[in-house]
Amino acid sequence: MTNETIGETVPGQTSDTKAGYPRETTELNTTEQPAHLKYNPFFWGYKGAGRFTSWINHLSKEVTAGLLLSIFAIQHMQKGLAQSYISNSVSFYFRDRGGVSASELQIYMSVIFTPWSLKGLMGVGSDVFAFMGYHKIPFMLITATAAIFALFFIGTTPNMTILGALLCLFTAQFHIALNDLLIEAKYSEKIQENPAVNADLVSYVWGGMMFMSLVAVGTIGVMISYLGARSVFGLVTIPIFLGSIPLLFNLMGDRRVEGNQCCYMDTSILSRRGWEYTYLATAMTILSLALANSSIFYENIKFNFLLAMLCGILTILGFFRWTPPMIAKVNAYTLIQTLFSCSIEGATFYFFTDGPDEYPEGPHFSDWFYTTAVGMVSAVTAIVGIILFNMYLKDMKYRTIFLWSTLVYSAFSLVNIVVYLRLNKRVGISDQFFVLGSQALQTVIKEFNYMPAVMIMSRLCPRGLEATMFALLASSSNLGSNISNYSGAFLLDLMGVKPSGRKNESEEFENLWLVALIVSILPALPLVLLPYLIPDARPNDLGPLPGVEVEEENRRERERKYGVERNEFDDTKALLEEEDEEPA
Repeated sequence: MTNETIGETVPGQTSDTKAGYPRETTELNTTEQPAHLKYNPFFWGYKGAGRFTSWINHLSKEVTAGLLLSIFAIQHMQKGLAQSYISNSVSFYFRDRGGVSASELQIYMSVIFTPWSLKGLMGVGSDVFAFMGYHKIPFMLITATAAIFALFFIGTTPNMTILGALLCLFTAQFHIALNDLLIEAKYSEKIQENPAVNADLVSYVWGGMMFMSLVAVGTIGVMISYLGARSVFGLVTIPIFLGSIPLLFNLMGDRRVEGNQCCYMDTSILSRRGWEYTYLATAMTILSLALANSSIFYENIKFNFLLAMLCGILTILGFFRWTPPMIAKVNAYTLIQTLFSCSIEGATFYFFTDGPDEYPEGPHFSDWFYTTAVGMVSAVTAIVGIILFNMYLKDMKYRTIFLWSTLVYSAFSLVNIVVYLRLNKRVGISDQFFVLGSQALQTVIKEFNYMPAVMIMSRLCPRGLEATMFALLASSSNLGSNISNYSGAFLLDLMGVKPSGRKNESEEFENLWLVALIVSILPALPLVLLPYLIPDARPNDLGPLPGVEVEEENRRERERKYGVERNEFDDTKALLEEEDEEPA
């Protein structure tokens, strides 16, 4: 009889060892170490490195070393490092060009990050189409090649047109978003095959991304200060190129499609999943691209704002039409709250980074402080927010968490008015200290508001459709963030806050405090919808969430009765649909 059978532990293993999934550990017990080692940081660094190496070796046996290397190359190098460099450099690039107003800057950023709203259709396309016998690898390599050329082009061209810059950065974002989605789908397959590896694999993915993001944030300030934002784009081609090397050898394990066709299309998977999600993904893609196209070729801030609002409304209606009602409700709440969270980042960027010639009364933050110092505080406090949520809020009701986190966040946002009116200088508080403190508090509270939304959706996703649904929800969330840029741009233009980095533009910031006041209050307005859109439950409640329709369970029972699978279109399915239409 084995140790697993009788419940005993094997030497070198923890007591929570599971059959088929042993975890070797070495306890770091300081009381058993000699005095000269107990407080030696190099010793504990060596011990920690040993445990990390053992953990990686064990994980590689469970999911293959090739997949771990692919995750490092794509998630860590590209999404963690390259994406952080790009996103932190965009504002500085357009500032250095000159003549780009705050409203225009926000709209340009929305256009650049539009690919993250297309992930739903990206997933559908990858599932349906195969090229050269593979569903993932060819598309990842093609977009990587395009992204490398685009970033090299913008990084080495001093006087590129606005349209050319937008297309280059759009191409880079499309590659990173596509690779992010496809590698997520791949490691999700491994988790489904071996659920015991779930926690370790997800920790490896997100831990690595956070670490590489911190590396980027810690170095981006120096790079922008000494090289310029344009040169950063050129340097980003290095991690994207290195991140593509494992794809050439298919280390991620993309399965080859049977047959010798160069191009292959199989729509049967859509029939099994249901065409509704394909319709929704297509609709969101059309809306996102239409909005980006209008922003580039029709530079009317009011029109683009109205079009963005229309896109948000149609997205909400699309979820109600093609997804389960409770998913549609929760998504509607989160999207509405995002729409009301108007972004004014374009104006605040110029407010904090304008020099004495542009804004004599301003804070005059250096590029390093604005990117690295503020970014590091945000990254660290985001982790603190997650820890505090798990310690103190996970047993509270979703509605309570949303209510108080939103109200507290709005209250903390009002504090920014003090800086915009320069009142902190009158009482002797430095801008740096005030901004870092405010940023830390707001980031922690923002995590409190973000975590419950993710947890609700995790419980509501239809079984077997988790990847598809999360791609759609991610697309909706990213579309909402883009729309908040349009609403913020409209508000800034309406209130006459139009800084562009030109000399003597102090008057452009006179109404910034009023804009900040409006932006702080608006996110609290959707709270009246909490009783109607958010289930009355707690994150750790067992069983189905209140409000999840009973009809779905009844339908599953009838499907078991008739002996068919969901989403198969045959005569028996038609019989089920006829039964649905009969009165109770």
